[in-house]
Amino acid sequence: MAPRTNSFTQIVLDPLLHSSHPDKLELNNLVPLQTEMVRGGLSILTASIFLAGEMAGSGVLALPYAILGTGWTGLFLIVFFTINSLFTGTRLGLCWTMLEDRYDEFKGEIRDPYPAIGEKAFGKIGRIVSLICICITLYGGGCVFIVLISQLLSGVMAAANVHLTICVWMVVTAAVLTPLTWFGTPKDFWPIAVGALVTTVTACVLIMVNVSLESQQLEKVEYPPASAHGFFQAFGSIMFAFAGASTFPTIQADMKDRGQFKYAAIIAILILFVIYFPMAAVGYFSLGSLVEDNIVLSMTDGWEKVTVEVMLLLHLVTAFPIITNPPAQMFEEILGLPTTFNIRRCIFRSASVFFLLFVAESIPSFGAILNLVGGSTVTLLTFVFPPLFYMRIADATIGVKGVQERKIPMWERIYCWFLIIVGIAGGCLATYNAVLSIVDSDFSTPCYINSNVTVSGGGH
Repeated sequence: MAPRTNSFTQIVLDPLLHSSHPDKLELNNLVPLQTEMVRGGLSILTASIFLAGEMAGSGVLALPYAILGTGWTGLFLIVFFTINSLFTGTRLGLCWTMLEDRYDEFKGEIRDPYPAIGEKAFGKIGRIVSLICICITLYGGGCVFIVLISQLLSGVMAAANVHLTICVWMVVTAAVLTPLTWFGTPKDFWPIAVGALVTTVTACVLIMVNVSLESQQLEKVEYPPASAHGFFQAFGSIMFAFAGASTFPTIQADMKDRGQFKYAAIIAILILFVIYFPMAAVGYFSLGSLVEDNIVLSMTDGWEKVTVEVMLLLHLVTAFPIITNPPAQMFEEILGLPTTFNIRRCIFRSASVFFLLFVAESIPSFGAILNLVGGSTVTLLTFVFPPLFYMRIADATIGVKGVQERKIPMWERIYCWFLIIVGIAGGCLATYNAVLSIVDSDFSTPCYINSNVTVSGGGH
């Protein structure tokens, strides 16, 4: 067997391989790994930086607008999701620990950790559903990125006196991004992980300073009344901001001590809270009803806005081929395409970007796509599956010889079912509201019917 590497990049981006894939590890090849520790793997701090850097992205820009539909009480919704993300993230980590204790293959390299956990919990159906949700989440994120990059590019180029509609900028964006998806993945994630976190934090600080100064120029800040429709749209938006659960097992798989993952997850979620809460509060209280679904669009023109747009553009352009790579490789495996660089891969991935462009042009709204993905698959991956898989895997350890039993206390079991019920109910309603927003009002005219569509809000 080839020497193991501990690159997080290889695991997350090489990714959702079918069991018949030549790179898939066979059970008999894993025997030498039974007592192997992950040497040179991620530390707790490094893993927490990866988690926070991957999760902090486009979702934070929608938080002030999300609060617009709930009123100031929406800030408690962010606290609620933070606490529950802490719990579900650590439960997902415990799933891995229990499986590593029971199955030899979990002591080696797992290329598709989340689906693998789903399979051990609910068989093939658990793997398939997990794969589908991950693909929809990542491709949905790709659509969000195309719209958001186009909005940011429009702002930067407007400063250079170049004016095109958002529909045209999306075509330009797709053309630029397509070649980036053809090639292999980066060999080192450090610049991306650290850079993503640093650029996001810096951009958020500049945004908060800018909108705070802008609010001083307003005679009066108006706040629309809260509504049930706004609440469930906020549910989807905030869930999208925590859309990192599908990468949790991936990062845990590359840690020096996988049993310490819970500490990395806690640190990462707390970092996100420190970013998310003030961003939502400052944006909402400073601008009120004037806030856009992408708060960058609410900033006054100047060097701060251009700086924010450039920083976010660099992050998003780099991240786009990364988030669309796992589902692309999964479909390439299904279609039997070679794993090496070849013309068929280029054609398939170009077609994939064209499909994402078609979706983005059909729903030319950052907020609408974000709410739809956040309310559906992200809710399942972050809120529903972790406690469900955890209870199933923990219960399966009872009475098994040679396996440490994991008896779930009653309070924890009740809390797990509470999260599952809230996740399913809230996710269904949030998805329903997102679909209504897409078919109603601003979203009824796709770009290819009216190319002069302006940047649209989320429709609270």
